[in-house]
Amino acid sequence: MTINFFEQLSSNLNELLKNSNEYNVIIEVGQGPDIQAFKVHSIILNSRCLYFKDKLDTITYNGNNVKTIKQPNLSIEVFDIIIKYIYCGTISLENINASVIFELLIVSNEFRLEELIKHVQLFLLENNASWLRLNFSRVYQASFKDNNLKDLQQFCADIIAKHPNIIFDSDEFLSLPENILIFILKLDNLQMDEGKIWDYTIKWGIAQNPSLPLNPDRWSDENFLTLKSSLQNCLPFIRYFQISGPITSRVLPPRVNLPSTLPSRDSGIPITDNDLSEVESNKASELRKGGETYRITGKYNESITDLTKSLEIEPNNAFALKSRGNSYRMMKKYVESLADPNKSLEIEPDDAFTLRSRGDTYTPGETYRKMDRYEESLADLTKSLEIKPNNSFALSCRRATYRRMGRYEESLADLSKSLEIDPNDSWALKEREKLTSFLKK
Repeated sequence: MTINFFEQLSSNLNELLKNSNEYNVIIEVGQGPDIQAFKVHSIILNSRCLYFKDKLDTITYNGNNVKTIKQPNLSIEVFDIIIKYIYCGTISLENINASVIFELLIVSNEFRLEELIKHVQLFLLENNASWLRLNFSRVYQASFKDNNLKDLQQFCADIIAKHPNIIFDSDEFLSLPENILIFILKLDNLQMDEGKIWDYTIKWGIAQNPSLPLNPDRWSDENFLTLKSSLQNCLPFIRYFQISGPITSRVLPPRVNLPSTLPSRDSGIPITDNDLSEVESNKASELRKGGETYRITGKYNESITDLTKSLEIEPNNAFALKSRGNSYRMMKKYVESLADPNKSLEIEPDDAFTLRSRGDTYTPGETYRKMDRYEESLADLTKSLEIKPNNSFALSCRRATYRRMGRYEESLADLSKSLEIDPNDSWALKEREKLTSFLKK
């Protein structure tokens, strides 16, 4: 009977790693001041990791009989996990951030640690599927770099099959590596009209040849052959027989269309709807951030474009509505500007900022002032001040509204309230003096 003493062996090797007795390899991990040197042993690395075995074969010993390997693009946290696995054969992922675990998977693949690849993939899929969906773009691009991450590839393939627009409508689509596009085209359960698949494939092919004329009607035979050459590995996976209408009406002439013996695409695939919702939620968040950045930098058209896209995904997001409303207002599109805060206030009726913004009749370009809707302006500003009574900006806006309406005593009262908040406001002091003199006449 064979008895295994692996636990004690693992413990002894862990002590060897800690003490670095008789080390003959230094692995420098990280960059700049954060570099950490791991003192390790070539006999362990050669036995346990093909990546380091190959590395060591190309490096000569220095005068102290030590070889040095530099890993500047690797995080110390990830390498610490890997080197302990190499020495001790143990790993614990329960209290590690999902992004670190994902990086660990990528590095394990680079180091060709097959046992670790399988374990980390399974752990991510069972415990961090939500994180994988929220970071889908990064995940699918990494999973298709080679065929070692098959479980992760299948996870991505299931989502892409049911929600292909995640890829086809993404900013990265035109720069998608050919192997990923071919993988997608091979999916027999890809749930997209074949005509659209064809059009997207052509669009991708054209993007690979930026020298092609912009107008396909002016293409020469040589131009078509250039495109055909770029698509030669993709065309065999198009189901031409599922495209409605003649293919001759599309970009490429009939002579490049090859007969297909592939099966029809099957739309049935067991994926729950929340797979897409998490991916789309992350996409909406990124669009909101982009839209707000554009607004702050004065690029209002771009801001509205991004915020509109985000609202197509999450139509009741109050922040996106407020931000788009502000962009419309800065462009003097007052009707559109009013619609967004109206909807935002249906979602968050006590949002003092939105009430103040909608009701501001003084700052140039604000909605109600331009539309001469002073009573509505007063209602919004008054409600805003009920929520935040000491907001000097809202008081200033309401004071200006009262004055425009000829309600000078109420305007004076708001000026006095503003001066209670900031007694040294020189502008408010002058305005109160002028208004007081006016009322005495």
